[in-house]
Amino acid sequence: MMRSLWSGVSGLNAHQIAMDVEANNIANVNTVGFKYSRTNFQNLLSQTIKSATAPQGDLGGKNSLQVGLGATVSSVETMFKQGSIQNTDKNTDMAINGDGFFVVSSDGGKTYRYTRAGDFTFDANGNFVDPNGYIVQGWLADPETHNIDTATGLKPISIPPGLTTPANPTSKISIKANLNSGDHIVEKGAARPTVDQTADMNGLYDANGNKISLTPDVDSIQLAIDVNNDGTIDTNTEVFTFKYGTSNSDNDGKFTTIKDLLDEINSKISQSIQGPDSYKYKVFLNGNGQIVDPHNLIKIQDSTHTFLSSTNNILEDVFKSLQGPSTTTASIKAIQNSFIGADDVGELFNANGDAFNLQDGQGISVNISGLGETRKFVYTSQPISAATEGCGTTGGKYQPDKPIVADSNEGFHWLFYSYASSDSNNRASLNVNQQISFVLSNGDTLTYTYGKDFQTINDLCCLLNTDLANRNLNDVITFENGQIVESSPSVITDAQVKDSNGVVIPADTNTTLGRLASLMDGLDGNGGATGTFYKNDIYYFHDIQDLAYIWQLAVDASGDPLNSTTGNSGIVSISQNGELQVKNTSPNSFNINIAGYPSDEQDNQLFTDTFSPINGTVAAGGTAFTQSMNAAVHTTSMDIFDSLGAKHTLTFHFRKTHTSTGPNDPTVWKWYAEVPEPSTLDQPAYGYVKFNSDGSINSYNPPSLIFNPNNGAEPGQAVQLNFGEMGKFDGLTSFEAPSSTSGQTQDGYPGGDLQQLVVDQTGTIIGVFTNGRSYSLAQVAIAKFVNNEGLMNEGGTLFSASPNSGDPIVGTAGTGGRGSIQPSALEMSNVDLSRSLTQLIVIQRGFQANSKTITTSDQMLNTLLQLKQ
Repeated sequence: MMRSLWSGVSGLNAHQIAMDVEANNIANVNTVGFKYSRTNFQNLLSQTIKSATAPQGDLGGKNSLQVGLGATVSSVETMFKQGSIQNTDKNTDMAINGDGFFVVSSDGGKTYRYTRAGDFTFDANGNFVDPNGYIVQGWLADPETHNIDTATGLKPISIPPGLTTPANPTSKISIKANLNSGDHIVEKGAARPTVDQTADMNGLYDANGNKISLTPDVDSIQLAIDVNNDGTIDTNTEVFTFKYGTSNSDNDGKFTTIKDLLDEINSKISQSIQGPDSYKYKVFLNGNGQIVDPHNLIKIQDSTHTFLSSTNNILEDVFKSLQGPSTTTASIKAIQNSFIGADDVGELFNANGDAFNLQDGQGISVNISGLGETRKFVYTSQPISAATEGCGTTGGKYQPDKPIVADSNEGFHWLFYSYASSDSNNRASLNVNQQISFVLSNGDTLTYTYGKDFQTINDLCCLLNTDLANRNLNDVITFENGQIVESSPSVITDAQVKDSNGVVIPADTNTTLGRLASLMDGLDGNGGATGTFYKNDIYYFHDIQDLAYIWQLAVDASGDPLNSTTGNSGIVSISQNGELQVKNTSPNSFNINIAGYPSDEQDNQLFTDTFSPINGTVAAGGTAFTQSMNAAVHTTSMDIFDSLGAKHTLTFHFRKTHTSTGPNDPTVWKWYAEVPEPSTLDQPAYGYVKFNSDGSINSYNPPSLIFNPNNGAEPGQAVQLNFGEMGKFDGLTSFEAPSSTSGQTQDGYPGGDLQQLVVDQTGTIIGVFTNGRSYSLAQVAIAKFVNNEGLMNEGGTLFSASPNSGDPIVGTAGTGGRGSIQPSALEMSNVDLSRSLTQLIVIQRGFQANSKTITTSDQMLNTLLQLKQ
């Protein structure tokens, strides 16, 4: 009877423990990260009354006789089933979705505890702690690189309050854009030279971007001019001073614009060098923004004297380039950081954005009243005497080396003696008031005055035919293959050339009139034809400055008193709208007539039409404008930062300068960069981008810019340019599509304060700063065990390792079988109330049954005691 009593007691004890366990589960139904426990029962050792016997012969075996002694609790097992994830509004809450535990410590990492409860927060010192004050363990980011090295040992996670991030100066920029390669553009910019001759010298820049600052009536420049053109520096080398200020004439020693200065210098030259070829000695402005001295008349110094001086050092340095054999000054430009080189006219577009596509030999013919000839302005795809690609003109080779046979419309002012050369030693021409006389077979002499009676060869032939007809002389004068020919060679017995005083000039080849007399000698009553007249009315241009210059030559020549009595004068320039404009500065009007060249059938119609508005009369004081000429351009801007975090706008201006003509001839876009004052960019702040025939990038240069904030920040800030990988389409491209920027990045930013903290799925704590930057600050460690059930429960939802759990295997979330972290969420208790309440019923019934065992055994004992009675 005693065994049943003690069995009942053991059952009561076991079920009491089970009740305690289940009560604890129910009590923690809302505890974050709690894992419920399960009670496991086992029976106690049984009392053996009879042992089992084996079968013997005919007697079978017998089983043992054993009586159980009750039940006990074998284990209380923690169930690490995943709890449900509940989103919260707290950035620092974390839930582990999968296996693993957060690592916390209360003694600086000497001992560790492990938990599934991720309700963490930052304390007053910036420690990342759990509700018990235990500091979460993990890895800290490098403060400079923001990289996290998880191969190092664990450290307490602590982020100082008020954390700031310093400014990062921009060191690299990337641009992804398309630059239109097509024949029609939408984004266009006015054609322009490097600097226009009408630009005020004050405020211009030298090639290095240094500003030329001039004060009126104070600043000046001194130059020596070899007015005798003998190539030596002697008493004939005169020193002139030109002062910056309002100029009222070409000979008052003052200048404001570049043209003023050119006119002043040319006035000194023309005082000594006169005649029909004096224009060859004039200084002029080329497409490089250089003043060209074609015959090296400006002298800088000799072995004992320095002639050049200026009150402005930058202007003086510009003219120093004329030293020795050089015939050009240094470049002057209108935009500080712009590239050198005027626009190639062949690459330009009309006002509607349609490409000229001007070919070699195409152009326009120009006639200005008083000019005495129709000039042909012909395009050449090669820069005129240029040393480098796209740099405009340097030597002024605007006319062909050899003249061509004259036509009947040619004026006598522009005739040449032979095919050998077109320079002044080959000129055979008339000036105003000089004469040609014809002695006739009837004894009459016909005398015609140039500029009064005739101007062109056709005029002269017409006068002769009229006067011969009036005298009933059977002779017809024609102009054939460059010669004046008479049908009856015996009618004109002598042709004479006379100067303005009526003196007959003998035939020779040493003077202009002597060479003309030699050509006219063919009309001597025997040959009946003059020699062959040649002309040189072709003027080449490549860039927009070339075009403006040869127009200026034509306007000047139309008012040359040696050729014309009209006194025309004017200024030709390129307007800010890309229009070629002719300003009439003379007191009388003059006419301009434009036609296509080489003919209306073979000319470039778009280019010819651009000049149609300039056809007609230019009134005195008036200005005639062509249509605008434009370049394909694209502009894009971005913000960059200096070492103080100050923001600056960096603008790139792209300009198409060359179209590919073959696989080995890439398309070229040039660019320059600018920043607002007081910031500056070191030179060169301009370069080029070349494209392959498939629109991919071929090359670009320079690879970087040097930026100077000039506001107290670190100067000399190098900014690397990334326009794309060679042969790829990951940066700049050049397709036949509108120019546009599709993306641009830079790596700079201002300083900022820590604004908030967020956590990602790897347990990385990311700081979001007020400057818009986000950096990794730390990463939470996750520990994994071989046997989670072997962990010791320490209370406070904390566990510690035990010999049966194995050592912790620490790593990052989402690796090595560890669960991922769900930020702004908590893992709820995994207690299932339906299971727990059902288990209560089971435990209660078990407890009640065991109590019945005891009461029943008690009654049986009482019955036994009553047997004595």
